[in-house]
Amino acid sequence: MRNLKTLFKTLLLFILNVSAINAQNDSFSKWAVQLNATNILTNENDPIKGGDLVMGNAFGFEIGLNYFFTKNISTELSLGYSNHETKIQYSDFEQHRYSIGDVYMLPLNLNFQYHFILNNFQPYVGAGINYTHFYVKQEELIGGVNGAEFDSTFGFALQGGIIYDINKKWFVNFDIKQMFISTDMTTYHGWCGTPAKSTYTKVAIPCPDYNVKDVVNKVDINPLSLGLGIGYKF
Repeated sequence: MRNLKTLFKTLLLFILNVSAINAQNDSFSKWAVQLNATNILTNENDPIKGGDLVMGNAFGFEIGLNYFFTKNISTELSLGYSNHETKIQYSDFEQHRYSIGDVYMLPLNLNFQYHFILNNFQPYVGAGINYTHFYVKQEELIGGVNGAEFDSTFGFALQGGIIYDINKKWFVNFDIKQMFISTDMTTYHGWCGTPAKSTYTKVAIPCPDYNVKDVVNKVDINPLSLGLGIGYKF
């Protein structure tokens, strides 16, 4: 009888230990926050007649918040920021580039992700929707482009990356996002016409108010974001 009690206690302790180990293995942090430094590479395409929109590549940053439904499946809400020097290049004017100012992009992405668990490494892929807001710091250029506006727009995004766990709480993140953004652009300039040229000087003829308005529809920007940063799980 005493041997049966001892055996029962041993089996009970064994079951409790195994249950505790399994519970520990199944546990995971449901929330994570991260901050990445980013390099934004633009890939603009536009229907401007006789000219091209030129947006410079730029460094920025991105903050993201993850919620994990399981160890493998999560959703991420991220907000980015970058400042791009932007010009319009007209081929008719000896490749002159007329600045429209600094264009600030603030992309908001909501992506669903799948994580592959490889010890401390977690490669992941994701896809979702994008909303981008633009702000333009205009420059005053008489006779040239005198600023512009970009409409806020919805698009979608593809994502991939790798998380490396430093410990149970801190991790390093490398992230790639390809965003597909198409917007309408309004430019203000000092040309009469589209644009008119003087017969003798072969330069643009400025209008009296320097505020001619042109709307260009479906300007594709399609930025690629390369991010590297650090995060914390809780």
